[in-house]
Amino acid sequence: MYDFLKDYNDPLVRQSATYLEVIVRRTIETPEHVVYRFLEDGINESEIFTYGALANQAKAIGNALQQNGKKGERALLLFPAGLSYVAALFGCFYSGLIAVPAYPPRKNRGVKRLLSIVADADAKICLVTRQIFDDIERNFQDEPLLRNMKWIIYEEIKPEEAVKFTPTEIYPEDIALLQYTSGSTGHPKGVMITQLNLLYNSEYIRQSFGLGKHTIGMHWLPVFHDMGLIGGILQVAYIGAINIGMPPAVFLKNPVSWLQAITKYRATTGGGPNFTYDFCVQKTTEEEVAKLDLSSMTVFYCGAEPIRQSTYQSFTTHFAKSNVTSKQLYSCYGMAETTLIVTGNHPDEEPVFLNLDIEALSNNKVIISENHKKSVTIAGCGHTWMETVVKIVNPDTFIPSALNEIGEVWVKGPTVAKGYWNKAEETLRTFHAVTNEGEGPFLRTGDLGFFHENELYITGRLKDLIIIRGANHYPGDIEFTVQKAHSALRENSGAAFPITHNNQEVLVIVQELERTALRNTDHEAVIAAIRKAIAEEHDIEAHAVVLIKTGSVPLTSSGKIQRRQTRYEYLNNELQVVSSWEKETTVQAGMVEKEIPTEEILKEWLINWIIRNQQFRRQDVDPDKNIIHYGIDSLAAVTLESEISDRFGFKWHVSSFMLNPTINGLAKEGMILFEEENR
Repeated sequence: MYDFLKDYNDPLVRQSATYLEVIVRRTIETPEHVVYRFLEDGINESEIFTYGALANQAKAIGNALQQNGKKGERALLLFPAGLSYVAALFGCFYSGLIAVPAYPPRKNRGVKRLLSIVADADAKICLVTRQIFDDIERNFQDEPLLRNMKWIIYEEIKPEEAVKFTPTEIYPEDIALLQYTSGSTGHPKGVMITQLNLLYNSEYIRQSFGLGKHTIGMHWLPVFHDMGLIGGILQVAYIGAINIGMPPAVFLKNPVSWLQAITKYRATTGGGPNFTYDFCVQKTTEEEVAKLDLSSMTVFYCGAEPIRQSTYQSFTTHFAKSNVTSKQLYSCYGMAETTLIVTGNHPDEEPVFLNLDIEALSNNKVIISENHKKSVTIAGCGHTWMETVVKIVNPDTFIPSALNEIGEVWVKGPTVAKGYWNKAEETLRTFHAVTNEGEGPFLRTGDLGFFHENELYITGRLKDLIIIRGANHYPGDIEFTVQKAHSALRENSGAAFPITHNNQEVLVIVQELERTALRNTDHEAVIAAIRKAIAEEHDIEAHAVVLIKTGSVPLTSSGKIQRRQTRYEYLNNELQVVSSWEKETTVQAGMVEKEIPTEEILKEWLINWIIRNQQFRRQDVDPDKNIIHYGIDSLAAVTLESEISDRFGFKWHVSSFMLNPTINGLAKEGMILFEEENR
């Protein structure tokens, strides 16, 4: 039916008009084929779906949706990681309701974003597990948007109800799901992904990654976002392969579990953002590496954030004994607005990088440089495939950029989504751009880049660009420089952004410290190293440098640094500052970290911690109440213990919370512990 499918040797796919039709045909042809396995603990299989079982459960869910809504209405999906979410997603596809995947809120965290998504999508139905429903009912029963929804409890749907499902006509242009992008909590943008988008992008990934029925995917990424959802869950079902998943929390706690699962199952594809590979290097021992065999992997894909050559080098070196080679590392580029992928290379090709002259780069010019002290390294992200067209265009004049000139990346083709849900003006502005020559419509990605020898290179974000004295500076490059300036600084955990000072744009650095560097570290020396590195590498001066607590930099739900939110918190004095420097004044907030506590100081600190982390008002915090009243469970207690130890320099064990379960009791216990450790 489609030209882009003509080279696929599987007639089942070539005859399909929608993504769903491919799945329906595979269910009929190979109902016993196992398509999904899930490792709840990262080791043992807790759930399995064949095509037949998946279809049956999806139809049962589809029937429940049909009883509560109609085609085109939006259904919110609130699920933990696992196959129940997969079944719910396909239930929406079968019924024609539009799936709206979202992160379940935890206590008072994440509820603002969820409420804004519900309001924007005008979702009246929610598919949810019993546990999440009970949590929402307990914590958010006063929220009208949630209280008035129709709730469909997953565990209450009986598989035998699949026979009641009425098949719905599904067309290529039907919206399959709304993918809400990471952005301002108050202004979410739901990308409208159609059945045709899913079909085209699935074929795009198959061709560019070299996938087939032999593929074994091994994924840990959140399935609520495009990379985990479309690159993991939906891709393998399309090609008739198998996907093995594990919860993101398992990977983040112990990344070797992902690598061990690859070894066990002889997986062939998987990956994540750049930090995935840094994290694996940092958290695996030589003994663990020696027991791994990663030779089966044909594609370790990397995208979604700046790709670092140093990361690739350290990953291949660290895991050389596990049979990792650089050809397995696969750089790609894409976004939710293009369903997922835009560019990628052939598998088994060496990753490519260019060293670019920093001064030329600041003037939107591309000059390859061999002077490493005055250059920045940029990763190649591959080329386009099939019918996708990418142009580099001047974002102000809409004139296509000349050779070796940096411009905005514009994309055209069936991979581009329909637009933003219920945002006609923004859709017109972003998804229907036309060059000065009348060519279009294109998607304006907001990314800056260039082509060199048919390879796309991304240099930064248009909105994040820092312009100082007329020269352009990319925050990702500055952040990389900062994080290499001193061993006390955490990688991938800082933000560079501009502010206006005395009518001029100046540079501010906000950077996390390693946990071991929060105390007993010369923070002035760390700041001096940052300032020196920026001046030497980028020929600009920092106006302010702020060192913040480990794990406190704002992140999107997919783990990217939120520069604009960090800027907002800086301007509103909301950062968790350890130490800071400004050009005119020096503020040594880190001195607070080393103060000698009193019982009253400990009491006040505990009250503020509960207000900040558990979302209580000051007047509602009673120092004589059991802390369980404030929602402090075992996980929160561990976090509290760690922060108290970092702050005041003494070990406060979790058992203290059971022996002295009030704020006043804990403050007294804390002083006893402090005095014992400082005798």
